[in-house]
Amino acid sequence: MRKQRMILGGMLAAAMCAATGCSVATRLERQRAAAHLSQLTRAERQAQRQDYRPQVVRLQRDSNTFFLAPVDTLPDGERVMSLQIEQVTVVAKVRSVPERNGRVHLDFVVTLPKQLLGSSRSVVITPLLHKPDGTVPLEDLVIRGGRFSLLQERDYWQYETYVRRFRPDTLGREAAFQRFVKFPYPEDARLDSLVESRSTITYYYSQEVPTDETSKKMLITLTGKVQAVDDSAYRLPPSDTLAYLVSSMLSFVDTLPRYRIRVIDKYVTVEDRNYIRFFVGDTRVVDTLGDNGRELEKISGLMRRIIEQEEFYVDTITLTASSSPEGRYAFNERLSRGRAEALKRYLVRHYGRGIDTLLTVRWVAEAWPELMNRIRTDPALTNREAMLELLSAERNPDRRERLLRERFPREYAYLKEVIYPQLRSVDFRYNLRRKGMVKDTIHTTELDTTYARGVELLQRRQYARALYILNDYNDRNTVVAHLSMDHNERALELLSTMPSDAVTEYLRAIACSRLGRKAEGREHFLEACRRDERMEYRGNLDPEISELLKD
Repeated sequence: MRKQRMILGGMLAAAMCAATGCSVATRLERQRAAAHLSQLTRAERQAQRQDYRPQVVRLQRDSNTFFLAPVDTLPDGERVMSLQIEQVTVVAKVRSVPERNGRVHLDFVVTLPKQLLGSSRSVVITPLLHKPDGTVPLEDLVIRGGRFSLLQERDYWQYETYVRRFRPDTLGREAAFQRFVKFPYPEDARLDSLVESRSTITYYYSQEVPTDETSKKMLITLTGKVQAVDDSAYRLPPSDTLAYLVSSMLSFVDTLPRYRIRVIDKYVTVEDRNYIRFFVGDTRVVDTLGDNGRELEKISGLMRRIIEQEEFYVDTITLTASSSPEGRYAFNERLSRGRAEALKRYLVRHYGRGIDTLLTVRWVAEAWPELMNRIRTDPALTNREAMLELLSAERNPDRRERLLRERFPREYAYLKEVIYPQLRSVDFRYNLRRKGMVKDTIHTTELDTTYARGVELLQRRQYARALYILNDYNDRNTVVAHLSMDHNERALELLSTMPSDAVTEYLRAIACSRLGRKAEGREHFLEACRRDERMEYRGNLDPEISELLKD
């Protein structure tokens, strides 16, 4: 349920009509009482420490020097946010608000005529946020008259006394609440401040609102209801409309497509590793042994796809079988060769004699280089350095394997159980040649679709997801994403590496404004205006640039 704000208005009861027996609806409809909505004045905003109203300034030139001069209207005649005449401030109904981390701060003043609030009444004001995709109610503002408040307190006292005495179950508690409490308290209520004058009640309202891709412009209106203890009610007439222009960094998004260089090679290599089990000391390929059936199907499937595709010629297919080091080296060499040739015969028999001339058979008696690499990177082996030193020093493979087994029995048991099976492999290497290509390499450009996705997310105000993609590019859009998430220090770091132009200078000014570095920020803003006079107009509408221009 939406949060609601509640103000106890008992102190106002003396100023209201004492007659509470008459119908609220009849009296208020006759008076056409209504709530009014307005932007904050300068004094009000400063009092609330929320002074976001932009100053209107114009760049003027004295010889070759630029300086800032305050003005009442913009050169094109656009309405100025406020105009102060003596001590009376007339506030317009349009204001720019800065976006930070996907949120904006909306604040305004609600003015109520005192005749709306009697001792026996409650006023509920609901600000409505209008966006292109629908209307969103904001937190309620609830003002209670003194007698109305006492009635609520009495009802709750009766309800709590009943529960304490009779201890009903959940259903009984709900029924008792409906019976005793005529006007429930708003949930999550909290006390806020108001200002009272002779004829009006003025309330400062502020709330943070999340933005989305439809949030370029936000409109605020009020709806309200006056309810009295006699059950009569009065719906407030429609209020004025306030407009907020969301000042975001999205106008600085670089929408130009980004391309990357792609190198197309004439010659391509495809490699694949498989594990075929054999009976001890045997070279026959048995497809029912272990996972051989699945491994053989994997080999045949890949070979079929490569040979039948139309983009490449297949120059050669190299089949290399290798063994683990246990046993005599000469026997392992004959075993690896026999298994490689047996596997070739199996593939020719099952796939067709067309691959007989493409297949080249090789074998590795004992895969010592791979064994050493696996020992070097396996944290389970605590004596890795000593084992590698032994393997490097001893050249005879049979003596090397025997010394490894004798000096490191515990580690050798781990090698034999975990690592040796990974050395009994069959590797395939497919050497392909692209059809119709004369040069060895061709350089072409292709659209960077990953970057385009990041820009799309940025424009949809999904800043965190956009930054996840754009963080690798470190360009202007990366800066925009950082600024949109209030990562101002990082944005300045990236901007310092980029060439200076009007946009980068303006973005530096924004980051400096947020970090409180006003003098530095003013210099960046003036430089942006020197390079592009359109930045002057943008600055007049940007609340964060106004922070730089106050002094």
